[in-house]
Amino acid sequence: MRYARAVAVICLLALGACREGSGVRVAHLKFNGVKAVKVGQLSSVLATGQSSRLPWGTKRYFSRDQFEADLKRIVAFYRDRGYPDAKVTSFDVKLNQKQDAVDLTLNIDEGQPVVVENIEYQGFDVVPPAHFNGLKARLPLKVGVPLDRALAQATREAALDEVKDHGYPYASVTLTDRNGSSDRKKILTLQASTGMQARYGPIEISGNSSVSDHVIQRQLTYRPGGLFRLSQLQDSQRRLYDLETFQFANIEPDTREGDQSPIVPTKVTVTEGKHRKVNFGVGYGSEEKARTTIDWRHVNFFGGARTMQFQGTSARATASRRRARCGTTTSRRSC
Repeated sequence: MRYARAVAVICLLALGACREGSGVRVAHLKFNGVKAVKVGQLSSVLATGQSSRLPWGTKRYFSRDQFEADLKRIVAFYRDRGYPDAKVTSFDVKLNQKQDAVDLTLNIDEGQPVVVENIEYQGFDVVPPAHFNGLKARLPLKVGVPLDRALAQATREAALDEVKDHGYPYASVTLTDRNGSSDRKKILTLQASTGMQARYGPIEISGNSSVSDHVIQRQLTYRPGGLFRLSQLQDSQRRLYDLETFQFANIEPDTREGDQSPIVPTKVTVTEGKHRKVNFGVGYGSEEKARTTIDWRHVNFFGGARTMQFQGTSARATASRRRARCGTTTSRRSC
């Protein structure tokens, strides 16, 4: 009966929205029974949302189609986080007297989770014991917690990255599960297939115009002939971004499937950004009172990814103060 009344109100809301044009505002959205997940995470996947309480804030309006889809999204959200029996048992809909705003309450039964009973590892002999123990310690998915699909995927990717970081760019890792001591407990198996061990080959650089290949090569932490390590590619890519010269930087190994070679070429692709950057700031201090600052930088000053920086501050207190500072820095070199 309670569910039927709520459905009837939902229909009235839909009719009201069509009649008034602007719709019925969602004043409050409340969840009962949510314990295993954060309410904010659950709310973020729903199309139905609560309006801001501030007069100038965003207003959220009720949609019957979106609300009905949200009921299914809640079930899917819980299923992905290891709660396959979760369901919305009922919902309450309360219109205000003006019938232009509504309070929604969703009652949820999370059910019992499917828990990770154990994690088994196969094919990880190429990873040194110390690194392997570190891998197990930092895996997102732990024994004794609900079988979260996103954490399971992140666990597989972390295991794959570890194998690739020890000279195996062609490696693959699969994650499977089977029933443990009960149907509510799962045993996971991470199976690694290493493929051929490889070393770095030639380095191809593209996309640069005013920045020389030599400057880019200085930021790379790997060299042709060295043992392939995925972390070196990732670190090199971060170093390129740190120059602030490029708005895009990507380093990709040539590991085409079915063509495993002991020599792996890499391709460095960059897109240069604006070399001149200006930032303005306005502030207020107890001593300097109102003040303004300007920070001007040229991140490829006379080439070589050198940075020329000028900083200036103007403040007004009992007397005017002006300060300026400039300097140059050079891109760091790899070891």
